[in-house]
Amino acid sequence: MARLIEIVEKDAVGETMPTKSFRLKHDLASHPLFQLDRLAKLAGDLPADQVEWNGQVAPNQDPKLTPANGMSAEETVRRIEEAKSWMVLKDVGTDPEYKALLDACLDEIAEQTGGAMGGAMRRAAFIFVTSPGNVTPMHTDPELNFLLQVRGSKRMSVWDQKDRETVPAEHMEMYPGKHRNIPYRDEYEARALHQHLEPGDSIFVPLMAPHWVQNGEEVSVSFSITWMTKEAENFVSLQYVNAVLRKLGLPQAEPGEHKLWDGVKVAAYRVLRPAYDAVKKLVGDRDKAVALVFGRKNAEPV
Repeated sequence: MARLIEIVEKDAVGETMPTKSFRLKHDLASHPLFQLDRLAKLAGDLPADQVEWNGQVAPNQDPKLTPANGMSAEETVRRIEEAKSWMVLKDVGTDPEYKALLDACLDEIAEQTGGAMGGAMRRAAFIFVTSPGNVTPMHTDPELNFLLQVRGSKRMSVWDQKDRETVPAEHMEMYPGKHRNIPYRDEYEARALHQHLEPGDSIFVPLMAPHWVQNGEEVSVSFSITWMTKEAENFVSLQYVNAVLRKLGLPQAEPGEHKLWDGVKVAAYRVLRPAYDAVKKLVGDRDKAVALVFGRKNAEPV
């Protein structure tokens, strides 16, 4: 293929941001940046807060009980075939080589969609390295996301973020210290969109769309490229405010039901968030900042 990444379901993209998943193809399956030796070096070079890894987990994993694997990040990558582990390398665009690849891919998406997708706002990239048969628990992500399968295979179950029969609003909302995982039950699968990904396959994961991932029988490497729009940022900000108000005992309407009130909440978030960030910087710890600003009961271990 002539491009690094190309939209297959071209009718899925219009003038507005799609709210449904759709498929793409990419040409990164043999790219040297995704060889295990290179990824092991990256895992060792990144700051500790940009690397997360654990042992074997379940789709409904309680984040408080997530098992460790007893290995360093670099060793986990080198032994990933037998490690029974999951790893994410976060914000890998801090490495110039991965930043160049991220920008090249999203620039191509922007060109194919007339700028509707892949914009230059808050671009970021993540790499997932997973042992055979392991899973990524059900969760949501506060970004617009293309997931590119580079090595191995995986099966994804993806839900509409407005599907309240599967995920209640309070599980979609976020606040500082809240873990991304959300409760899962087998009966949810009847309402999911199921996507099978092989090397060269890619899908669009809409903003805050709940999903979980079952890895295939080989080591899996996936490249996640994300970006934001002003509308997406407002939606995520609203979710933070709704979560805090709900924890104060105040029922919250769905985003979009009261647009004027939504705007007031977003404006309040923009004023209050810098205050929280300043407290976090002052005390040097997120959990302490959450305890001071929101009350200790709101802090959850991650």
